[in-house]
Amino acid sequence: MPVRIRPQRYARAAVPVYGRVRAADLPQAMAEPGKREHVPLTFFVREWDAWPDERSAMIADAPTGEDAADLCRIAAVVHALCDRDGVPVPAWVFDHRSEVDIAWGRHSVMEGFIWEQTIADAPAACAYHRVWFDREFVGIASQRRRRTAPTSP
Repeated sequence: MPVRIRPQRYARAAVPVYGRVRAADLPQAMAEPGKREHVPLTFFVREWDAWPDERSAMIADAPTGEDAADLCRIAAVVHALCDRDGVPVPAWVFDHRSEVDIAWGRHSVMEGFIWEQTIADAPAACAYHRVWFDREFVGIASQRRRRTAPTSP
């Protein structure tokens, strides 16, 4: 059964009311109890797409926090967005690499064909950070052609 998320249930302390969400704000938002880590990042991607003139300011300051996996997730998403839109990648992004693969999103099985396909379809930035997510998460159209049934002549 689908659950409707009501905005009033989540604290807004980590997200500035007037202004764009910055990468530096994300670790605090991701650390809030009961919040799934992809929610703040999804919001960040939407803000990135909606405000192209403010992208440099959104990634200017480096995020800090205790959870190294969250910092790697943030860096991978920022890196993929910068690559997608031709924005210079900030230096702090290259400081965050995971020692182990982090499967993130709907492809959490880390073996077999599904895992190999996830790696093959992921943005190039994922390989550097070892954080694997769908191209669609950051709005990159898949380059892989869909299988179609053969047509008869």
